[in-house]
Amino acid sequence: MGIISNYNKPSRKDDIRLLTIIIAVFLLVVWLFTPPGNKFMEMCFYGNHIKHFFANITNNSESTEYIFHRNNAIYIAKMYKGKNAQRAIAEMDLAIKTIPAYVNDYELKTLYKDRAYIKLYVGDYKGALNDFLHSGSIEFNDNLKVAMLLKENGNYRDALSYCNAILDKDPTAYTGFACTAELYASLKRYDVAIRVWDLLIDRKKNNPRAYMDRAKLKKAIGDMKGYESDVKLAKEYSPSIDENDSIIYDALHPKILALPIK
Repeated sequence: MGIISNYNKPSRKDDIRLLTIIIAVFLLVVWLFTPPGNKFMEMCFYGNHIKHFFANITNNSESTEYIFHRNNAIYIAKMYKGKNAQRAIAEMDLAIKTIPAYVNDYELKTLYKDRAYIKLYVGDYKGALNDFLHSGSIEFNDNLKVAMLLKENGNYRDALSYCNAILDKDPTAYTGFACTAELYASLKRYDVAIRVWDLLIDRKKNNPRAYMDRAKLKKAIGDMKGYESDVKLAKEYSPSIDENDSIIYDALHPKILALPIK
């Protein structure tokens, strides 16, 4: 009798607390398994909005509005990749539209370059090419991207000039030779493309990728003996080399969006 009298039934407050925990866990699970997959980027995206909210309160939003939209574009592109691409590009459009008049011209050109990277990342090749050219600032590492975008647009003459820009700065740059060989190979001039690799190998005999890329061209023309010989040489210099790796493919299909958040 005494034991029964000391028994305490769960209070209504405990029931409410348990129900709240269950609902919270359920909502968390739903959130984790619904798009976008990159939850860290999603949290950063919301953090960017909170930061902008406080900037509005402190009347500092005019100077940071364009940065807010730029960062939003990066977060959205990383969260969704190809999906919702227009939403990311629309944010970059707003960044360019809201940049204050007193901000220097270099910053505006940088926004065009940033939008070019985002468009390339989401697969908008025509838009990426226009923005790269509009930026007026093609850096060394951008030359291959621009050349391949021009090639996709059928403009081989201008594309070759960007390949040459790489080799002008570094006559032994693998990227420059890959760029040039790809243009000739795309025109079915495999003989010229192979000679391009011959030239690099004469200058740099220990480059495994050059042997592998030349091997693939020899395979394309039916020279299986030459193909096997070059694959063997490539693997002697780099046993783990993968025939399917391609700097050309990576130029048009970047795996990451390497833009910093401001």
